[in-house]
Amino acid sequence: MKKVILFGATGNIGKAIAREVLQGGYRLLIVVRNKNKAEQLSHITTSFVVADITAPGSLSDICQGQDIVISALGKSVSPNDRSRQTFREIDFVGNSNILQEAKASGVKKFVYVSAFHSERYLHLNYCRVHHEFAELLKYSGIDYTIIKPPAVFSAFLDMIEMAKKGQLITIGAGDKKTNPIYEGDLAKVCVDSIKHTKAVVEAGGKVIYTRHELNELVQIAVNPKKKVRHIPLGLMKTALPLIRLFDKNMYDKFSFFIEVTQQDTVAPQLGEMRFEDYIRSKVKV
Repeated sequence: MKKVILFGATGNIGKAIAREVLQGGYRLLIVVRNKNKAEQLSHITTSFVVADITAPGSLSDICQGQDIVISALGKSVSPNDRSRQTFREIDFVGNSNILQEAKASGVKKFVYVSAFHSERYLHLNYCRVHHEFAELLKYSGIDYTIIKPPAVFSAFLDMIEMAKKGQLITIGAGDKKTNPIYEGDLAKVCVDSIKHTKAVVEAGGKVIYTRHELNELVQIAVNPKKKVRHIPLGLMKTALPLIRLFDKNMYDKFSFFIEVTQQDTVAPQLGEMRFEDYIRSKVKV
């Protein structure tokens, strides 16, 4: 039985990957920041190790005896995430520390969840750090698969509270297209990709939506009496320099949001679950 060590296990993508790894017949070890985090996954697995991915000494020998590393590690893009660490500290430095340990321990395979078209938006910190680590992984000497979703469904959960209050907005016309993927579907892609060799897999959901359609699906499911409002793109861009003065992390997030919502980001349609079904299931809960 091959052994998988999973980083980023407590995130929505990570939890789905943990389930899929076990269903695939692998032995799973998850890495968490503290024991309280491990308790969040106790219904999936009790096999864990505590480590700080930003402190290389904390990771010493963590990959010993492991066959496969899967990293779903990344700083949250949610505006509600107020952690002070930057995208570079988590997404690039943290993953680089993991990669160094994987190489030292003779790990044979490294699966990394990156971001769709990150190479096209290097002026955005979120995209640049994903691209830079993906390039580092490609030339590491370890067999790799880089998974690139345009977005996952759980990234839209913040919109539920906004929709309840009638605060949901579409930036600009909202006519650009994308196909986010359910994290459960993405997890299957990740585990299936273990058998691939030096591969980059772009993975989107089964249905393509406009940005405004996504917002409206949330609004209808949550509070159909309210309307999604359009905010001029120029107004949002004007606010960015002010945001940067007070909160660099929030600036990076909003810069990313504004840019990607004005582009078509459609990946190969590999997922099965529909976004509207996912949102309805979350609203019922």
